[in-house]
Amino acid sequence: MVLAACGGAPAAEEGGGAATDDTPAAEEGNGAATAVAATAEATPAGPLSLEGVYAELEGLTGEERRSALIELATGECDVPIDLFTSINVETTEPLIEGFVEDTGVPAQLHRAAELHLQIMEQERANTSDVADVIAINDYDLETITREGILAPLETPLTEGIAVVNDTWAAVETYTYLAAWQHDLDAAPTTWEEVFSADGLAYQLDDVNWFATLVNDWYVAEQGMTEREAVDMIVAAVTDGTQIVDGHTLGAQLLLSGEYRVASSLYHNTVSSMMAEGAPIEWEPAVEPLISRVTGVAIHHRTPCPASALLLTEYMLSDFQPMLPEFERGPALAGVPGGLPESYDTMPINIDIVLDDYDKWQSYHDEVTRAAGGEVRAE
Repeated sequence: MVLAACGGAPAAEEGGGAATDDTPAAEEGNGAATAVAATAEATPAGPLSLEGVYAELEGLTGEERRSALIELATGECDVPIDLFTSINVETTEPLIEGFVEDTGVPAQLHRAAELHLQIMEQERANTSDVADVIAINDYDLETITREGILAPLETPLTEGIAVVNDTWAAVETYTYLAAWQHDLDAAPTTWEEVFSADGLAYQLDDVNWFATLVNDWYVAEQGMTEREAVDMIVAAVTDGTQIVDGHTLGAQLLLSGEYRVASSLYHNTVSSMMAEGAPIEWEPAVEPLISRVTGVAIHHRTPCPASALLLTEYMLSDFQPMLPEFERGPALAGVPGGLPESYDTMPINIDIVLDDYDKWQSYHDEVTRAAGGEVRAE
């Protein structure tokens, strides 16, 4: 499938990648691509590479940088630039509308599932049409990074962003945490206590989280072997554990009182429920807290590099305070609505999962089999 750059929308596909989480209304395809096009006019201009844009902006910050970038982007392309994303429409439509209003640069939104596979297919076909800006989950971004599809990202606006790589930076964060009923006699203080808790709702598909907990915590920090860590978790999971397919469902089961403890729920979901009076708790947090992100990147062959960089920087700045309104976690430190700054998080170790996904899936299957019973799904 070919993605049409600067205007054409692809057909959406159902489903998600093997290591994709069920981010609330964010990482699931709905079979439709949505376009929100700007009405601003654009006129052709001489070509300028992304490296040339970076050179023009060198040393500029703040409003001076924004103004210079808008000047470079104005009239750069004769059709709107595209943001290809799996983030839900309710969140990204206001983003695009705000971007166009604030900058006058035309842009449009296309949302579909399995974007990373479509983008890789497009690159292998060496088509002239490309997605300008790409905002998808961290695992899929790293997948296309390995294919050489993303341009280097050079911007001072990554300062304070939770996760920054050479080619992409986080725009949303999803912190996994354990939560429990507020009247629980003894709240868990370690992940071992979470796994052995009576009435535990355990997530089916959080392989990335599980791999990071085992490799980066139990092996790297606690001195265990992979086998020892997996065996410990398998032994801790009791017959009373319910395997749940879906973070929102897990939170709802906890809220209803059907289960007493839940593993790896999203902070933004739990916090939103608590703000509405839900009788659940997550603090003092069971640590380490592990986070995954949605990131933003620029295609290395975008024909509209200044416009693409402008939208990318807008997502790293102006977009951040908008996210809590949609129950999503900002990636920029200090923005209200995110994880309290007193907590440090451990990022998902994407490389170990990309390098050996089958092994980590197999380990995780051991845990879910030990719990037994049917999977509870929405």
